[in-house]
Amino acid sequence: MAAHRDSRIVGIIAHIDAGKTTLTERILYYTRKIHRMGEVHDGNATMDYLEEEQKRGITITAACTTVNWANCHIHLIDTPGHVDFNVEVERAVRVCDGAIVVFCGVAGVEPQSETVWRQAAKYHLPKLVFINKLDRPGADYGRVVAEIAARFGVVPVPVTVPDPAGEQAVLHLWSGTRIVFDSESQGRTFHVEPAAPALLEGWQRLAVERLAEVDDRVLERYLAEAPVEESLALAALAQATRECRAVPVFAGSALRNWGVQPLLDGVGLYLPGPTDSIGHRQVIEQARQSGLHPGTPIAYAFKVQFEGAHKRVFLRLYDGILRENSNLFNTRTGRFEKANKLFTPHADLLEPTSEAQAGDIVLALGLRDAVTGDTLLGERGNLRLERIDLHEPVITQAIVPSSASDTDRLRQLLERFAMEDPTLRVATDPDTEQLVLSGLGELHLEVALERLRRESHLQFRAGNPQVILQETIARPAHGRAQVARLLGDVLHRGAVAVAVAPRPRGAGNLVRAEGSHPQQTVALQAVEDALHAGRQGFVVTDTEAVLQEVAPVDGGLTDLGVRMAVLEAMERAMVEAGSVVLEPIMECVVTVPAEFVGEVVSLLGAKGARIEAMEGGGAETVLRALAPLRALFGFSTELRSATRGKAFFTMTFARFDVAGG
Repeated sequence: MAAHRDSRIVGIIAHIDAGKTTLTERILYYTRKIHRMGEVHDGNATMDYLEEEQKRGITITAACTTVNWANCHIHLIDTPGHVDFNVEVERAVRVCDGAIVVFCGVAGVEPQSETVWRQAAKYHLPKLVFINKLDRPGADYGRVVAEIAARFGVVPVPVTVPDPAGEQAVLHLWSGTRIVFDSESQGRTFHVEPAAPALLEGWQRLAVERLAEVDDRVLERYLAEAPVEESLALAALAQATRECRAVPVFAGSALRNWGVQPLLDGVGLYLPGPTDSIGHRQVIEQARQSGLHPGTPIAYAFKVQFEGAHKRVFLRLYDGILRENSNLFNTRTGRFEKANKLFTPHADLLEPTSEAQAGDIVLALGLRDAVTGDTLLGERGNLRLERIDLHEPVITQAIVPSSASDTDRLRQLLERFAMEDPTLRVATDPDTEQLVLSGLGELHLEVALERLRRESHLQFRAGNPQVILQETIARPAHGRAQVARLLGDVLHRGAVAVAVAPRPRGAGNLVRAEGSHPQQTVALQAVEDALHAGRQGFVVTDTEAVLQEVAPVDGGLTDLGVRMAVLEAMERAMVEAGSVVLEPIMECVVTVPAEFVGEVVSLLGAKGARIEAMEGGGAETVLRALAPLRALFGFSTELRSATRGKAFFTMTFARFDVAGG
């Protein structure tokens, strides 16, 4: 593989239906990666290759591709916008060095826009903004720019703005030009001409003012009322963008084929290359501190996918050169695995490659044990890169096959799905022996079950969705137990003391020991098991459990005796502490026309929701509320009915809590 002169790893992120996949399709077409554009609404978009994506017209899984533009080699990851598939966004931004955030020119900053923006900010990703759908009635570029500044506390700097004449054209503020896109070639060809100064003046003044906020050189020119040269503006904006102090903003309409090429120019001009990014520098610093030799391959497994029985692992390479048949040390398992074959992914198509280098996204075959979040090294080492944050499942469905003999086949497929998507969980109910699938929402499970039917060719019945419950304790308590139990020919003995106390909501569990004790490892594992079993059959959370004593007994302790004593002591402590059932509480955001606000407030009240904020007050109002998930089944249908289909609703998991708490 020839060395890349310049490369970028970029994720495209946005609220659902902002136009990410349509934008990606234009990028593929204009970079000549594809020769014919597909459309999301026709079910033939290149990056939406899953059958479920084509049927629903939404992106479900993040898809990777590579394109070349202006001597820049760009790895592009198109991500879902629906909150149920949030893990796809999380693992994409985890390995990217920059992001393109797409906003609808009509709707502006939407609820999921805020979520994906925070995800990108968590990994310190520099961002470009593309304000899409500016051909639509009600689109307002200036309003969206102002919303971005207000909502995210950043400095958005306009680079291109829509042509006020309403043609398929944009004004480039820094070059002072008008870029006109040819409709006959679907925007592939365009011509550049000088723009009338009267069209540029107001926008250029705003752009300079914004850039002066983040660059002292531009500020000096601005205060002196001197012109800001294009070269100075580009250099200043590039530096401020890479330091996450500014966000370049581009205008366009992907569906109408205008405004995309300047955005592609912006990827090369403003976003950092992989070896210049904050994330890359952090990895290299960790590698040196861990003692790895410079140039040792360092790869991060950010996605697992199955094609039949073949396991594909998507890797981001941070250092070194990775070649076919390379042995990689998995720092989680402590074993070497072989990457037999390497491919450059293009949606569901694979292009063989003999090697990959730092800054590449590559797909490897042969890594049998690797899972999402694993660190893989070219030599034995202990480097463990930060794993991906995952939301816990909040909803379950039982799966009953038409024939008991089909259970194992269904379980195998579901376990494979769960390896691909770590937010899916599969288990067997100990009481009914039914398969139970857990996920992040109704759509999440619905898509998984559709795929299960398609790939298994088996008949099964799915139960009604059920909310996952947890429990916690109400107050501090102590428990003691001493056992002497004969099992077979061995008398097992143990004597322990434990204490439990509630922790803040959402803090999770803390299990620890005071001092050092005999059989401490066994005892602490038993404490964990007791918390997992719970008092009411639900997993215990937000609880501190302390192993205070493992007391000596006549005849000596046994591991099993200590374990039985811990389980008994924990049960006594949790009975004394009192049990509180927690349920998933969701953050709901409803965007509703002004005339239906009263109906929506009443509907939310009937669902036990607590309205936290009302924003807007013009043509549309945004209601933010907290509500128990169990009350929200079917809410979207009721909302459409109450508002004649004019309201938009999203919900994201907030926390496990007492309903109304």
